[in-house]
Order: sequence, then structure tokens, then C-alpha cells
Amino acid sequence: MPPDIVLFNPMPVKHSVAVVNKMTTSLQVPLVNIPLSLLALARMVMGDFTVTIINAPVDANYTDMILKACRDALCFGVSSMTCYQIRDGLNVSAAVNEQYPDLPVIWGGYHPTTQPEQTLANPNIDIVVRGQGEITFREVVERLHSGETLDGVRGVSYKSDKAETSEQPKGLSYSIPS
Repeated sequence: MPPDIVLFNPMPVKHSVAVVNKMTTSLQVPLVNIPLSLLALARMVMGDFTVTIINAPVDANYTDMILKACRDALCFGVSSMTCYQIRDGLNVSAAVNEQYPDLPVIWGGYHPTTQPEQTLANPNIDIVVRGQGEITFREVVERLHSGETLDGVRGVSYKSDKAETSEQPKGLSYSIPS
């Protein structure tokens, strides 16, 4: 059975939201947040790893779901923009780290890409995948699975022996398998 990877899309806003149609203020549609970035990551590792995606806007008890899914996981990943997602992602990362202190916590997305040092300063985050990270993420999980270090993996920042290391960014010339 392939190792498990747990990916999390944090709550993008503080409270439940309804989008109001400006043409008729009576029509309200619940916020639906499809985690496209996490779907792209899952596609890159399909076949070699089992991926569980937990999407806070649609999964009511997401913290409990994550803690259960992380029981035998290889790693826990969070994708975050610079918004309320950070707080939710940090809270869940802290819960994961408390229950599974040896489980690598990987962050990616817009905010970790633009602020990798700030992101890694959090004690509950071990690795940052910067930029378009689909290929980088695959390299990271392959290295974690084989027990290798992350030395030389382009587009990653990480904690190693209490020091932070940042590798060069990865180029943009690739395609995601269909």
C-alpha cells in the first residue's frame, strides 16, 4: 500500500460566507472553494502515493478528519494565500504537530512563496515549497519517502538541524500529466 499524503485547504475567511448576486439581492449562493492547487499536487503523485485532500470550506469537522488521516501519513501539506487561511492553517498545523511531532509539515501557495522565512519561523512548519510547486512537491515527498535529505531540491526552503536552508527557485518549464 502506498504511503499517505494529507493535503489541507484552510478556511479562506473567518466566517461562513454567502455570495450575493448583484442583479437580484435575494439570490445567495454558498461559497464553494475548489482547491485546484491541491488537486494539481495530487495528480503529480498519483500512483506512488495515496492522497487525502481535506477542504475546510466543505468539510465540517476538518481538524478531526486531518488528525485521523495523518495517523500513518508520510507528510501533511497546507496551501495558503495571504489571508485568513494563514491563521486556520497555522492552528491545524499546530494540532498536527502536537499529535504527530515527527510528521513533516509542508506549506506552499502564494504566502509561503513570497514569505518563506516568515513561514518557516513558525515552529509547526518544516518545509516550504516555493513558486509553482507541483514538481518540487513530488521531489520533496519522494525524498521524504526514501529518507533522503532535501539538499539540492530546487524551489524549497526547509529546517535542517535547527537552521533554515533555501535552495534556488525551480524554472517554469513543465506540464502536469493528464
